[in-house]
Parts: sequence; C-alpha cells; structure tokens
Amino acid sequence: MLEGNFITLKSELLIRHIQQFMNNKLSYKVLTDYIWEILKDWQRLNIVDDKIASEKEQVFWYLVFELQMQDEISLLHDKELNSKLDHCILFLQGQLDMPDDCIGVRPN
Repeated sequence: MLEGNFITLKSELLIRHIQQFMNNKLSYKVLTDYIWEILKDWQRLNIVDDKIASEKEQVFWYLVFELQMQDEISLLHDKELNSKLDHCILFLQGQLDMPDDCIGVRPN
C-alpha cells in the first residue's frame, strides 16, 4: 500500500515541522513550503482513488488542509486551533484517540 507508507513517512516529518514552527525554530514560510512539497509528492504518486484508507490518513489530510488555510498568527495564537492541532498530532503519534471533527480528504 503505497499511500500508507507515504502517510506514515510524511506524518512524522509534518509533526516535526509543526513542532519546530510552534517553538519558533522554523519559519512560517518553511512550514508552508513543506505543505506544498507534500502535495507535490502526493501528486507524483498518481493515486486516483479518493477513498481515505485509514483514520490516520484522514487526520493527516486534515492537518495539511488546516496548515495551508490558516495564517501564521492563527497558527501561533489561536488556542482552540492549537488544541485541535495538538490532538491531531498526538493521534498520529498513537497517544490519543481519533479527534472529533478532523475530517480530511485526499487532494485531487
């Protein structure tokens, strides 16, 4: 399952980027550039099935979408957003149950 390996690898790197950004060790530009890199790498896989393979993949795409849609100030200072992102990260790391309302979809 190619997409499963992709999600696993990219999740680890995405979490690292988010944590570094939140700790002021990574710029917003580098974070957003990484999001675009994820999308380009996904496109290269040429997966045409839009069906989500797992809850982990669903949360992964939710994180990618939120990071792409939110501005730097919101990502750094919106407590509710930060709480939700933290829950998603902990879920991807296997430390919490699936977060509510974190419904991601595969990009086309």
